[in-house]
Amino acid sequence: MDLQTLVNFFNSTLHQDPEVRQSAEQQLQQLETHDGFLSILLQMISSPDLSLGTKQAASIYFKNRIRRSWLGTQRANDQHAPIGENDRSVTKDNILAGIYAAPQTIKLQLTECLGVILKHDFPEKWPQFIVHIKELLHAQEAQKVYTGLLALLEVIKVYRFSVTKREIIEEIAKELFPQVQKISEQAVESNDELAMRMAWASFKSYYNCIQAGLPLAFQEPGNLVAWGTSFIKMIEKPVAFDKESIDEEAAKEPIWKAKKWAIRSVNRLYGRYGNPALLPGASTKQFGAFAKLFTSNFLPQILQVYLKQIEGYTTGQVWMSVRIRGLVSMLLSDCVKEKSAWKLLKPHAEGIVSHFIFPQLCFSESDQELWEDNPVEYVQKRIDPIDDFGSANIAASNLLIDLAVDRKKATLAPILSFINGILANYSQSPVESRDPRAKDGALAMMGVLAGTLCSRKSPIFNTLPEFLLTHVIPEFSSKYGFLRARALDTYCRYSSIGFSDAQITRGIFESVLGLLNDSQLPVRVHAALALQPMIENEMVRDLLASHLPQVMQVFLNLTNEIDSDTISHVVEEFVEVFADRMSPFAVELGQQLCDTFMRVMGEVSANAPDMSSGEVDEFSEKTMAAMGVLKTLGTLVLNLDSSPEVVYKLEEVIFPVVRFVLEQRIVDLYDEVYEILDCCMFAVKAVSPNAWGLFTSIYNSFKNDGIDFIEEMLPSLDNYVTFGIDVVASNIEVQAHFFDIIETVMKSDRVGENDRICACRLMEAIMLHGRGKVDGMIPGFVSLAAAYLLVSDAIETSAFLVYTLEVILNALHYNPVITLSVLEQYKWTEGIFTRLMQSVSRFSRVNDKKLLILGLTSVLTVPVEQLPASLQSGLPQLFEGILQTFRTLSQAIESRDALEKVYQDSDSDSDDEGFEWDENDDDDEFGGIAEGDDDDIDDLENEYLKHLSSQASKALAGGDDLDNDNDDGFGSDDEESDENLEEEFSLETPLDNINAYTHLQEKLSEMQATNTAAYNVVVQSLNPENSQFLQSLIEEANKQRVEQQQKQAQLAANGTQQ
Repeated sequence: MDLQTLVNFFNSTLHQDPEVRQSAEQQLQQLETHDGFLSILLQMISSPDLSLGTKQAASIYFKNRIRRSWLGTQRANDQHAPIGENDRSVTKDNILAGIYAAPQTIKLQLTECLGVILKHDFPEKWPQFIVHIKELLHAQEAQKVYTGLLALLEVIKVYRFSVTKREIIEEIAKELFPQVQKISEQAVESNDELAMRMAWASFKSYYNCIQAGLPLAFQEPGNLVAWGTSFIKMIEKPVAFDKESIDEEAAKEPIWKAKKWAIRSVNRLYGRYGNPALLPGASTKQFGAFAKLFTSNFLPQILQVYLKQIEGYTTGQVWMSVRIRGLVSMLLSDCVKEKSAWKLLKPHAEGIVSHFIFPQLCFSESDQELWEDNPVEYVQKRIDPIDDFGSANIAASNLLIDLAVDRKKATLAPILSFINGILANYSQSPVESRDPRAKDGALAMMGVLAGTLCSRKSPIFNTLPEFLLTHVIPEFSSKYGFLRARALDTYCRYSSIGFSDAQITRGIFESVLGLLNDSQLPVRVHAALALQPMIENEMVRDLLASHLPQVMQVFLNLTNEIDSDTISHVVEEFVEVFADRMSPFAVELGQQLCDTFMRVMGEVSANAPDMSSGEVDEFSEKTMAAMGVLKTLGTLVLNLDSSPEVVYKLEEVIFPVVRFVLEQRIVDLYDEVYEILDCCMFAVKAVSPNAWGLFTSIYNSFKNDGIDFIEEMLPSLDNYVTFGIDVVASNIEVQAHFFDIIETVMKSDRVGENDRICACRLMEAIMLHGRGKVDGMIPGFVSLAAAYLLVSDAIETSAFLVYTLEVILNALHYNPVITLSVLEQYKWTEGIFTRLMQSVSRFSRVNDKKLLILGLTSVLTVPVEQLPASLQSGLPQLFEGILQTFRTLSQAIESRDALEKVYQDSDSDSDDEGFEWDENDDDDEFGGIAEGDDDDIDDLENEYLKHLSSQASKALAGGDDLDNDNDDGFGSDDEESDENLEEEFSLETPLDNINAYTHLQEKLSEMQATNTAAYNVVVQSLNPENSQFLQSLIEEANKQRVEQQQKQAQLAANGTQQ
């Protein structure tokens, strides 16, 4: 293998003939295993004689090779050839030189590779790396200095969030950043492109250094002055631009990137470390002095710089990218909340609202271009704000909210007056001279403030119906599509405002319904979103009923057009609200949803062919849309529980989608498909042939990578057992699959105890539902539990201890003879029962206590001669455990019933959740300050925020003391109370139908008749107190039996009357 050979192969990968390309790629895959492959690639990338295309192809291959194989884990080595030690050493020796020599486009790819290497090798395997950076930073040649800055940035990014290795950042800040500051200071004074790249790298490195903490070196006054001066000079640095042609592409130029990172650094310093009032309690000592320094000496100057930039932007003298405008708004938001900063900002507040915030919220030329050229993207930016996170629009909206809420005494009235002036001017102007974009901005501002103004305590609450009728509803028929969409969006945000005249509501509904068929996609989407809250009105639901099929079709069409999970949520809510009307077209609706899902996943697959590799971005728009469709399918099925025949038909439509997800190993969607499967079986309380047809796919999925999703799988697997136990009991292959799943989870080191609890619960389901039918599975279950119970440190949590013990109790309840024979065969009996009796107090839930009673009473029914010797002498202790459990059972039942009532009451609460205004409208919300006396504002809010910060700091700094062991290895009694398992109200098991009191009475009667010797041993061992308590249990059993008989008689009588 030589340089020219590789050059030829890489040139061939660019050939037009696909067969030539494929052959070259195969040759490269074979050669990459050879020692020296990476070093030759670096030679190619650094060579001045090769074409840019060849070097780019080599750099991409180099990057992929590093990313896949540098870590050297067993999993990585199984999938890709490992990188040899010589190649690793040569790569580290030459990569900085490669970055230096490479063109700019390739430099960034190589620095990404450097980051991967540093993540795994620095500092232990590459201790001299910092020395190399230092040499580069002090070099005379600018390109070498720039290379040093890029390398510095990569090592900082590796440790920027680290808490345990924070000393690395501290050392870098101390040793290297004085030189970096000098470099940035010189770079800011230059207009050279390379200088601006150096400024960008310097500022970005500084920002990443202060992500998780502020290095001590940066807290020095001189350091703040030096860096602050560089930041301000960069932000103020004038840049010539053409007002007619400049666009967001300019933001990618080095000078604008440098400005952005200077602003981000300033924002981070103030927002995280420079606000004395909001520092966490534990951080006050660490950063308090810096915060006072920052707010007194630096904040006034930087705020003036920001305000000057805003003024230049509003007059057209300064250009700001979208991201920079957003960052400026973010800092102003922080200033609004802090009293000394607000004092400086307050005189400019009205101008900021009218000249900075308002124009950004108006429908712009770029909005118009996007509306026309790509309405789908326009909609996604409007309805899915997370997709536009950090944008100028979102940041300006947040700034407006902060002004109106945190400083409402000073700002709310002027803001509303400004909005009213825009709306009034629009209404009063002749039609031909109206500015629809200005009205769009005014309505946008009202939409942003809806959460505040819709509160019943809002000073303008009573005027909102008139506002909607005068300024919003009329625009439903505007000739401007963007204004129709804005009016719908505004109405949707104020949908909680009702009208006394039902005809008005009816008219609004009809208008919105008509706009579902608007010619413009954004209008149709906003009409769908506006219709969603309207279905809370009973009259609207009745009106909508006759249009339901057509409306659902429109929703489905929209889902196909924009792939948004927001629309999926609308469809899901309609399915839930109109569940009783869905049956006639449920199958057709399900089929269309499935078609939509397969189309979306086809597009995802085209972008990421290897869907099992984790390359499918779970947060991508299309994947989120696919999740939304699956959730809607689950809701559709779950609300058809009264129509099992429809559910069976839906299964035929839906299950191919479930199989597709499982067989294609699309792990991001496992949660949703398992929920669908759960809904299907639960809705019909049965396992259909179609559902059993999926079981093999589920098992194969588990064997591939599904073990990580056992918690998501559990409800479906439980349903297979609960509603299909006859198949489980009769089908050896199904039994084998279930046992393999359980055994794998119990033994695998890939999962934790929460996952093992899922395996324990599955064993419980099989034993409770399959009593007398699955004898062959019991020994295996007992062995799996015993493997943990008999090793002192094998169990870490109280919850897992309870569930493993319950496997044994379930086995005893299932068949005590089989269970005891297994325990005795392997000499486990004494150890298991000792652990069990030590842990009786840990069985806190009602069904835990029931199971403990069932398991122990089953032992008492075994003839004495068949009991292991260790148990024959321990029967009195077992019975004492039963009585101990009964002493707390009634209290547990009362607590569970009370807790269930609390949950039910909380679900029915309908308190006003709007913004809380002061009872006294003359007082400021945050401090009770009269107009003109804002200096002392926010004391109450800041005290509260400081309290929260203090509590968070304590939680982060503190730790639970887990060292105090009791007999079963789980700490003190106080700790035990914190680990009690929570009641699961939605969980239904055969235990629910068992009355523990009557069960005990029946077992004692059986014991007295058939196992007299054991009965006598138990009864005669009771002291007077326990004997009296046992008698009370018998009386309670008789009482409950009579009550149950009376209930059954009453139910029978009611049935006869009907």
